[in-house]
Amino acid sequence: MIIPAARLPPEADIRFDDTGLIIGEAFNDSYFSRDNGLEETRKVFLEGCGLPEAWLGRASFTIAELGFGTGLNVLATWDLWCKHRQAGQTLHFITTEAFLMVAMHAAKAHAHWPELAELSQRLLARWPVRAFGSQRIWFAEDGFCLTILIGPALRCLQAMDFKADAWFLDGFAPSRNDDMWSPELLQEVARLCAPGARLATYSVAGAVRRGLETCGFAVSRMPGFGSKRQRLEAVWPGERAGAPAKPASVLLIGGGIAGAATAHAFARRGIRVALLDGDPCGQSKASHNPAALVMPRLDRGDTREARFFRAAYLSATSLYHSLGDEVFAPIQVQELPGDDRDNLRLGDLAENPPLPPELLSQIEGGGLLHRTGGLVYPDRLLPRLTQNARRHPVTAVALRFLDGQWQALNDLGDIVAQAEICVVASGTQLTRFVKLETELDGRAGQISLAQIDGPLPETALAGGPYAAAFHGQLLFGATFDPWDLARSDKPEVTVSGHSQNVETLSEIAPELAARIELKTAFGRASVRVAAKDRLPIAGATLSKAGEDGAGLFVLGALGSRGFTTAHWLAEHVASLACDEPSPLEREVAAAVSPQRFELRRHKGLTQQPRPADKPTA
Repeated sequence: MIIPAARLPPEADIRFDDTGLIIGEAFNDSYFSRDNGLEETRKVFLEGCGLPEAWLGRASFTIAELGFGTGLNVLATWDLWCKHRQAGQTLHFITTEAFLMVAMHAAKAHAHWPELAELSQRLLARWPVRAFGSQRIWFAEDGFCLTILIGPALRCLQAMDFKADAWFLDGFAPSRNDDMWSPELLQEVARLCAPGARLATYSVAGAVRRGLETCGFAVSRMPGFGSKRQRLEAVWPGERAGAPAKPASVLLIGGGIAGAATAHAFARRGIRVALLDGDPCGQSKASHNPAALVMPRLDRGDTREARFFRAAYLSATSLYHSLGDEVFAPIQVQELPGDDRDNLRLGDLAENPPLPPELLSQIEGGGLLHRTGGLVYPDRLLPRLTQNARRHPVTAVALRFLDGQWQALNDLGDIVAQAEICVVASGTQLTRFVKLETELDGRAGQISLAQIDGPLPETALAGGPYAAAFHGQLLFGATFDPWDLARSDKPEVTVSGHSQNVETLSEIAPELAARIELKTAFGRASVRVAAKDRLPIAGATLSKAGEDGAGLFVLGALGSRGFTTAHWLAEHVASLACDEPSPLEREVAAAVSPQRFELRRHKGLTQQPRPADKPTA
């Protein structure tokens, strides 16, 4: 997805007319029918796509939409889903929006339909953030998952890979917004259709009908709704296949944040989780530090890394805020410059921010204020995320695939647990179980806690190092020193490590660092794992032993941002395992894929420079 020069999507320019109908000023068109928007949605889109009959008996079903608008189509579909959903079913609703309206305006529009009030309140409470890219909102109790792609529709769809069973084309009228009905966009709609997918739209414009037919749809005119005489229904070629059954069980190796986030992602899908964790008390794993700072990594460029870290931050903070203060302490985070280069980067981001002002603002004198960051408490978070898992406090030493099951073995060769699929999220022990075509870097990280002379900071501070008030002391750090993953011991807390943490903190907050009473310092040291390219590893893989059984996945190499990135990556892995749409852009999914190292090496081998020709006589 190529983001325009402005890093922040435009706000919706709207007004309400005398009847309370919501109008998009940019296109001088209403968001829904004057005759009755809800009934129009039910007639044109739900009936037009054969719902609810089309999703009956399907383990999962995917609807995609052009034009999120007020969210009315989402609410109407969700309402129908709740009335007809069968046990264990999951509905994915993927929608695009270039001009996201504020929740207050959506609430005013929803007020026309009091029968949707309860669902409206739930949606408004989780309203998406005005930021480019993909955001996913789960209503797990209903098996309903909403994915919103914010940005120009064509660019959004070009970035994604999914197969929709139904499409709602609900942009503003073609005469007013032809970009939403362009041949290029309709080609993307076609690319993202499952065989036999059905499409519905209120528009019968000749260009729309011809565009769909050119793409390969079989198009029919049907009786319209209200003052519109006709509407269109279309069918994509192919036999509608039953979606494969979701796995009933998953074997999960590793109980740190990667494993806990994965357990949560599968549990929200109703899948049984067997969790193996040989370090249940967290004596070694980095995920058991007393607190972890959650803040975004913001880049100036429109890179896949920038899009990944922004989306992951929004996903993590949405989850953490929903879990309450016991798990997450919302604290504003000041990102401060350490040198002139940092000053330039942070100043540029302040002038042209990638997040809206309710999340991000400029600090006087230089730096950024992240308004929705905070401290997460791992000792409370991890049990919450794994509360539905069956825990096995043992160490798996081997993994095998036998008779359609992945089996974890202990040091005696006994089967500890088994399941249809397996996710390895074992931190420093990833390569014990899975085949990775790269070496992993170990990094010893020491955090420090100490008394300070004077008051503790009211916000967290970050900019390479970080610091935050924690139970009357200052929590700060962390070191990031090389560590050989082949070592059997673990790093120790050292006085020099505390001194190093004070020194690095002084680069961004010299006054605070000078007040640290180093003689009171204590801390914790553990090992983090990172890939050579500093991106996480998440996706399908092969076992170390070479079994070719399907259903083996890996999630790891999270480096120092695990509590920010793990949930977004776990949702990706669970989506792949359940044959559901991933929230990750195609380019981002490739960037974190376990196969990326082998593909790069193969590409390098096939593109070696040719040897120089011998000079001719």
